Amino acid sequence: MDGAGLAGVDGRGGAPAGGGRDETSIERMNKHPSPENLQGATPGPQPAEGRPAKARAKAKPAAAKDPATKRTCIMVLGMHRSGTSALTRAISLLGAELPKNMLGANPSNPAGHWEPERLIELHDQMLAAAGSSWDDWRAFDPSDLGAARLRFYKAEIARLIDEEYGSAPLFVLKEPRISRFVPLYAEILKRMRIDARYVLIERNPLAVIASLANRNGFTTGFSSLLWLRHELEAEYATRGQPRIFLSYESMLEDWREGIERITNSFKIDWPRPMTRWQTLLSEHFSTDHQHFMASADLLEADPRVVDWVKEAYVALTALRFDGMAVKAIENLNRIKIEFDAVSPIFGEAFFPEMDARLRLSHQEKIAQQQLAEQCVGEIAKLTSEVRAKDEQLMSERAELQQLKELVRETSQKLQAAQNVIDDQNGQIETFQAGGWVLETQSNRLSSFAPDASSNSPSFQAFSRNPEEQEVVNIVDDEAKLIAFYLPQFHRVNENSEWWGPGFTEWANVARATPNFIGHNQPKIPRELGYYDLTHPETMGEQVEIAKLYGLHGFCFYHYWFSGRRILEKPVDMFLKSDVDFKFCLCWANENWTRAWDGDTKDILLQQKYAEGDAESFIEGMLTYFSDHRYIKINGSPLLVVYRAKDIPDPRRWFSIWRDRAVAHGFPGIHISVVDFYDISTPNEVGADSLVEFPPHKFNGPQNHPSEFPSITNPNFSGGIVDYRKMIAQSANRPKTSFSMFRGIIPSWDNTARRQNNPTVVINSTPKLYGEWLRFLRFQAKKDHSDPDSRFIFINAWNEWGEGCYLEPDQRWGLSYLEETLRGKYFNASSEPAGIDAARSFLFDQIVAQSEHEEPSKGAVPKEALAAIAPPSQMAVKTSLVLRRWPILHSAAGYVYRRWHQKARSYHG
Repeated sequence: MDGAGLAGVDGRGGAPAGGGRDETSIERMNKHPSPENLQGATPGPQPAEGRPAKARAKAKPAAAKDPATKRTCIMVLGMHRSGTSALTRAISLLGAELPKNMLGANPSNPAGHWEPERLIELHDQMLAAAGSSWDDWRAFDPSDLGAARLRFYKAEIARLIDEEYGSAPLFVLKEPRISRFVPLYAEILKRMRIDARYVLIERNPLAVIASLANRNGFTTGFSSLLWLRHELEAEYATRGQPRIFLSYESMLEDWREGIERITNSFKIDWPRPMTRWQTLLSEHFSTDHQHFMASADLLEADPRVVDWVKEAYVALTALRFDGMAVKAIENLNRIKIEFDAVSPIFGEAFFPEMDARLRLSHQEKIAQQQLAEQCVGEIAKLTSEVRAKDEQLMSERAELQQLKELVRETSQKLQAAQNVIDDQNGQIETFQAGGWVLETQSNRLSSFAPDASSNSPSFQAFSRNPEEQEVVNIVDDEAKLIAFYLPQFHRVNENSEWWGPGFTEWANVARATPNFIGHNQPKIPRELGYYDLTHPETMGEQVEIAKLYGLHGFCFYHYWFSGRRILEKPVDMFLKSDVDFKFCLCWANENWTRAWDGDTKDILLQQKYAEGDAESFIEGMLTYFSDHRYIKINGSPLLVVYRAKDIPDPRRWFSIWRDRAVAHGFPGIHISVVDFYDISTPNEVGADSLVEFPPHKFNGPQNHPSEFPSITNPNFSGGIVDYRKMIAQSANRPKTSFSMFRGIIPSWDNTARRQNNPTVVINSTPKLYGEWLRFLRFQAKKDHSDPDSRFIFINAWNEWGEGCYLEPDQRWGLSYLEETLRGKYFNASSEPAGIDAARSFLFDQIVAQSEHEEPSKGAVPKEALAAIAPPSQMAVKTSLVLRRWPILHSAAGYVYRRWHQKARSYHG
C-alpha cells in the first residue's frame, strides 16, 4: 500500500507548500523580497516610511504561565519523508501532547502528519519573505527578514505554540522545516521557559530520494542536496543541547530500543502507563508500511549521489552510537563548510533561471490565449452571419421538419401513416377538377394536417392523384452498436480480500446517496435485478434484451496482469455457451488501485509490462479470436486497448501481436485504442483506429451547466457536466484524417464510487440520447463506406457504479433501449442533405426539448451549442499533466469550482 508509511511517512503533499515548485514559489526565491511578501501575515498595518517606530503595532504577548510549572518540548527534527511523522505519533502515544490543529491526511501520507498546520503556513510565509521555500537547499538566514519582520515572526511562533499546546507540561513538536532554523526556535522556547529536548531521526538518503521522486517528481541530485541541508543544519544547531540520534530503519526493526533511549536520555516519566503504551506501539510500528528501502552499501555504490551525502550519512550513523564521536563531528563540520561555500553560487544561478523560464512560458501562454480569443471572435462573427441566413431558410422548412420528426419516431407509425394515405387514395380518385372539388378535399384533409391551407405539406400530399403519391421508404440503418461490458458483478477472492467478504460492484451501487436536489441516487435495476454473472441464465437474459433492442455485440473488459487474470469468469462462460451474439475484448490495462478514481498511489494489481508479456498476452487472446462470434474487420479480429501509451513500447507490442495473429491464419489484428487524455491519433502508437470514449475529454469547463443544481451534501467537491453540451461537442467534432469509431454514453454519474467528489452528468434523458445516437448513425454512414466496419461504441451496457448503462432501471425502465432501437429505422427520403444539416437538426431537437423542461435546467440557445468545440490540445495536455499528480489535479478542480461559484453568485 504505497503512501502509508510507518503510520504515515513524513512530508506535506499539498501545493504549493509541499508540492512541486510553481511560479509563485519561484518568484519568492528572490533574495531581496518586497514588503508586500508579508501581506496577509502581519497582525496589523505596517508603518509608512518616515513614521516613528512607536506607531508600529505590537504582537500580543503570550499568556503568562506559572513559573513553577515545568514545561518540556520534545522536538523531532529530520528531513521530509524520513519517518518524523511515525516517530511523532509514537511519542504522542507515550503521553506527550499533540497540537490542537494538525495537518490532516492526504494521498502521500494517509495516516496523518501529526504536525501543527498553522505553524506550517507561518513557516512558508517566513521562508517566502526571506526569498526561500520548503524545498530550497540553500542555507536559511533569519536576518534576511530584517529586524522588524524577524520580531514579528518570533512573536507569531510563540503565540501559536501557546494556542496549539496550551499549558501541557510535556508536548511533542514536529515540522521538518524547523530543521533549517533550529536556533530561532531554541531562542523562542527559552524565552517561554520551555525546556527543549531534540530527537534527530535520519533515514537512508536513497529511500528519501525515492519517496520525493514518487511524490514530487524531484531528481536525485536535487533531493540529495535537500536532504543534506536539513541534516547538516539540524545536527549543527543542536550541539551541546540534550539530544539523541535515531534511525527510521532501526525503529522499524526494534522500536523498544529507540523508545528506551529517549526515556533514559531525557529522564522522562511518561504520562501513559507502560502496559498501555507498549501495546499501542506494537500495533503502531510495522515494516509493512515501509515502501522505499535501501542499504548503506547501495548508497555507497550509487554514482548519482554526491560524496557529501554519503559521508554525512556515515557520520550521522556514528553519532547514533556515540553522540560525541569526534571524527564524525569533524567530518560534518568540513562538509557543512564546503556545502555552504558553493550552495549560494549554484543556488543563485539555479533558482532565478527557473523563475525566468517560468515567466517566459507564462508570457507565451498569455499570447496564445489572446490569439485564441481573437480567433473565437472572428468565428463568432462568421457564425452570426451564417446563422442569419440559416434562419431564413429554416423558417421556410419548419413545417417539413415537423413532419420529418413524426416520420422518424417509429416504423409502426410510418406504416400507419402509409395506410391512411392508401385509404384516402380511393376517395381522391372520385373527385373532379374544379373549385368545389378542391374545397371538399380541403375540408376532408383538415383533420390530418395542423394547417389545411393549399400550401401545407399535408394538403399537397393528400391532394395528389394515386400515381403521384409519395411512398415512404423505411430503411434499416447498418451501423453496428457495440456496448462495453463490465464483468465486475460476481464474487472473487481478490475483492473479498481488498473490500470485504462477498464484495461486488452492487455494494457500491446500493450505498450511494443524493448530493443535490433532483439527484437520482441510488441507481436501482429493474427487470434484471441485482444479478450474479456466474449464473449462465443471467447473461442469456442480457443478450436476449440486447439483441431485441438492436445491439450488435458486447465489448468485454479484459483484465490481464503479466499472465494473471481476474474477473474472467463471465467472458469464459460466454465463450463456452451457444449464445448467438457478437463480442470483442478491450484490454483494461490500468493498474488496479485502492482508489476508484485510478490513483496509482496504492497499487493492488500492477501492470508490469515485463519481457515476454507481449507474446504471452496475444497467445491467450487467440482462443477468443478463433470463435466464430468474435467481431472482425475484413477478417482481422478487433482488439481495443484502453491505455495504449501506458505500454512502454506500444509499436513493438502491436507488431508482435500482428505477427502472431498472421502465424495463426488471421490477416492481422485491427487494433483500436481508446481516445484517452494522452493520445490524439492512432498513428502515435501504431494502431489502426481510435475509439471515442465519453466522458473522456467531454468533462471540461465548456460543458459545465449554465444553471447548477442546489447542492445538499456539504462535503460535495465533485464536477457537474451538462449532457446537452456534451452532445454539442460531439456533433461539432471535425471529421478526422484517420479511422475513428464514435462513442456515446446514456449518462454518467460515478457517485456510487466517489460519494463526495464524483463527476455527474445532468439533463440527460432517453430522448436526447436517441437524438445523439441518430446523429452518430448518420455520421458513421458518411465516414465509413463499408457497413462491416461501421461501428459505434456505447459506454456502457452495465456500468452501474458509474451511472452509464442501457439495462433497465427503476427510473427510466426500457426507455434508453427503446431509443436505441428507434434510431435503427428511418425514412431514406427524409434524410438530411449532409452532416451540417444533420447537426443543425440535432441542435433544434435539443433546444426544443429544453424549452419543454422545467426552468431550473436552463435553456441552451442554438448558437451556444454551435460554439462548443472539442478541447484544445493545450487543455488536454494540461489535464494530462495534472492527472499525474492527483493532489494538483484535485486542487486545480477545487480552484475552478470556487471561481465558478463566485461568478454565479456575482451574476445571480
